[in-house]
Amino acid sequence: MWGVVRPYPAEWDMTPYPPKFKAPTLRTFDGKGSPNQHIYYFKSKTGNIVSNDANMAYLFIGTLKGVAFEWFMKLSIGSIKIWADLEKLFLACFFEDDIEILVPTLLAAKQKKGEFIKTIAKRFRSMALHCPSGITQSKLVKTCHHDL
Repeated sequence: MWGVVRPYPAEWDMTPYPPKFKAPTLRTFDGKGSPNQHIYYFKSKTGNIVSNDANMAYLFIGTLKGVAFEWFMKLSIGSIKIWADLEKLFLACFFEDDIEILVPTLLAAKQKKGEFIKTIAKRFRSMALHCPSGITQSKLVKTCHHDL
């Protein structure tokens, strides 16, 4: 019979949650988005058990989906001894999407064929957050209005 290979200490499997513990609702991470935001959000939701490495790791593993969970499954035995090891490995693998969007690129964004208005607006807002120029929302609206 094949056993499951775990990168964390085997005794963590026996660690109970604190009495009357209720698991918080946590967002998942699939390899897309900000890993730093994911860690920050995770810690903010699990603050009452931060000192328990086993519980933190179990809850965190439960947030991983898709390629992020596949990454976790490939970690070598013994690579995680404390919660900080898991956090460090996670942040080393998944990095910020720090691309810089210049104003001309932002203003050249067009609605794709069949794309809903709500989708282009969301995509545009996301691109605008990566625009270092400090362009204001009102200036963007005026510029876009003139291009219509």
